[in-house]
Amino acid sequence: MRNIRVSCGIWFLGATSDRFVKAGYRPDKTVADRFRLAASVPGVGGLEMHYPTEVTDANYRELKKLADDLGLRIVQFCPHLWVDPKFKFGQFTNPDARLRQEALDLAKRTTDLAQFMEAEIMVYWPAQDGYDYPFQIDHRQRLDNLVENLSAWADYMPSQKLVVEYKAWEPRARIMLPTIGHCMTIVNEINRPNLGVNIDMGHAFMMKENLAESISLCSRYGKLFHTHWNDNWKLFDDDVIVGTVNLWETLEALFWLEEWGYDGWFGLDLFPYREDPVQVVAESVRNLEFGYELLDRVPRDELRAVFQSSDAIAISRLMRRMLAG
Repeated sequence: MRNIRVSCGIWFLGATSDRFVKAGYRPDKTVADRFRLAASVPGVGGLEMHYPTEVTDANYRELKKLADDLGLRIVQFCPHLWVDPKFKFGQFTNPDARLRQEALDLAKRTTDLAQFMEAEIMVYWPAQDGYDYPFQIDHRQRLDNLVENLSAWADYMPSQKLVVEYKAWEPRARIMLPTIGHCMTIVNEINRPNLGVNIDMGHAFMMKENLAESISLCSRYGKLFHTHWNDNWKLFDDDVIVGTVNLWETLEALFWLEEWGYDGWFGLDLFPYREDPVQVVAESVRNLEFGYELLDRVPRDELRAVFQSSDAIAISRLMRRMLAG
């Protein structure tokens, strides 16, 4: 069994609402109770969270102590920019220079707290940096603004790792940096050693990316700092249990993470509306472990030999051996 490091987002451990059941499908939990729920799942060693919504100026010290007492690392600490309606037309790309500066100031304040929390990764998700209609934005100016603010944030504390998490849509109809290629273009242009990428498996699936290919493109440049795990039907960010829909793509992703020597965290970014979130987390942890168990049923050399032959019949037989044992 691999000693994979699993972290858990706390945002889905409370009430989970959608457009139709706005109050949520279950009672909400305090942030402290969410920490305790995550700690109750075997295999979870880290937490992921946002400022200033879940973590605030009033509670960050006690939450850090609670995490330490529970034996959990603070893995991801993220400025929660996209939930503030004042950023509805953009975070780092807002056409209002004053709001762009406010977004950057919030990111910097989050960085200050991240140092106290000993967070390993900070995430920039350009959720509101996008558009909903043709001719709605100045694409040239928006890219300039995004690069400017991302560069300034990376330079604010060069010892702190930052990642960009790409996604194609939701909440905007179109979000900037929708694919691994878009994301890597900007990250390599900025070219800061502390700026990398978080590949969210579900976000990649939405754009019909092959996870192994996306992982390899990012890892080629040493920029894969973090990963988020979930699954979906390639139409929407369903965030269901890892490996339950796209099993083969998930297995190939696990294989190539190991080939590239990935030693980062496996962050669980799930959204169980109707299921018990603790059980969903536990199943996702088990499925990650089980994925490597399936891969280990076939010697690595046999898999690598197929890469050289491109023999689809041999591939099919190896896949069947993974399932059959």
